[in-house]
Amino acid sequence: MNNPILSAFITVTAYAPIALYAESLRVQRAMVASILSPRSLAPAITGCVKDLHRLWHLDDAQLFGNFEDERAACVASVKHGNSFPLHNQTVLLLAGILRGKVNVAGAVVPYTPAIGGGFRMRRETVVSLSFVLPHEAGSAKRGFCWLQGVCWGVTLMELMGPIVMAAYMAMWGDMMGLILMVGFSLSVLVLAVLRFFMHPIVANQSEISRFRKDIAKGVTTLDVHIIADKWNDKHLNVACGYTSHLHALTNIPMAINRPGLLLWASRGLAVVILVQAASLASLIGNKENAWLSLTWLVTYILMLIPPRILNTYCSELTYESHTATLIKVPPIHFSCRRAALIFITLLPVSKQAHVEDWAWMNVFIPDNERRRIWKTQIDSLDPVTLETDLAVCGQGLPEEVEAEYRKSKDLLKEASAAYYHPRVLQPLLLYKTSVGLQKI
Repeated sequence: MNNPILSAFITVTAYAPIALYAESLRVQRAMVASILSPRSLAPAITGCVKDLHRLWHLDDAQLFGNFEDERAACVASVKHGNSFPLHNQTVLLLAGILRGKVNVAGAVVPYTPAIGGGFRMRRETVVSLSFVLPHEAGSAKRGFCWLQGVCWGVTLMELMGPIVMAAYMAMWGDMMGLILMVGFSLSVLVLAVLRFFMHPIVANQSEISRFRKDIAKGVTTLDVHIIADKWNDKHLNVACGYTSHLHALTNIPMAINRPGLLLWASRGLAVVILVQAASLASLIGNKENAWLSLTWLVTYILMLIPPRILNTYCSELTYESHTATLIKVPPIHFSCRRAALIFITLLPVSKQAHVEDWAWMNVFIPDNERRRIWKTQIDSLDPVTLETDLAVCGQGLPEEVEAEYRKSKDLLKEASAAYYHPRVLQPLLLYKTSVGLQKI
């Protein structure tokens, strides 16, 4: 082969598929998406050597939780004033409650006060807000039947397409190509079995089922959960919803109806991944069969397209499969951490008599004299009548105390601007109407 460009392309093609086996999270997300909903499409899976041990001994707690055995994210409950490690992290990621790193360019940018000098914090904060509502029993199964049919149709195509290609390669005596294509079909088959026979079991179902009755009685108990990778992170995920429902999602590990089937299905995936990786590794440096690596890579990319389309236009449907409706708010950009915390205090939550209002804030700001003074200043100000309240509260006070009031006023004004922003207020009104709260 005399063409150096074509020769370099073939060399790269022979090595490119191997790089995909450095990614391990795709296996977990594919299995979780298949179990959560019959109206989902799992992406084409790859894996790496460290996946094999996890898949061979997989249980439901590990599957829905943190697959990488890293430190779990943190959750703070506004109602209960406590904090705890996050459970069901992968479920919340697929649902869109955990949104990862958000591009500030697309965020809602509220009023930004001109805070001067030493008070200005350099930690801008982005809040991703979601409202979570339980479905009535059975309502999730009645809707979107057309989408379920589309998903099964695409799955059938993903199952039969590689088999046809494998049969064609077998006719030409290419056993390596046969193994690679059959590997695709086997992985799709295993995920289809999970989707058909398995479903998640969410805790607190008896309490969640009382949600509609509580709304009618006007005694709905609401909570707000703040989720972050670490408490000094600049990105905070905030979920508002029914207390028992939120705790079932963030604080109690989900289970599945057939754990034995999950174990054997995961072991089957482990064997498929191992054979695929070994087959692709055998093609390294073999330029005569580089087209096999290219065929595998093109097939893999094509199988990524349908799940991407579904997740783009129907991202919340996976979550709705286990009795929930999700109302998302565009990310909200704040100039500092304290403005974001004040905004969270404005969200609807059911108070508990024995829990101090800002007890949940202990993980962000120590409960010391300085914070208590700041709370007194914020409580004395009203988001609607800031100027009037400031004139009253600051009247006759020393200049430095009045300056502190003005700083608190600027923070509350920024939080209020976010609260009453049209892109935040409309979902908030819908949420309050859904839970029986008519006033803002």
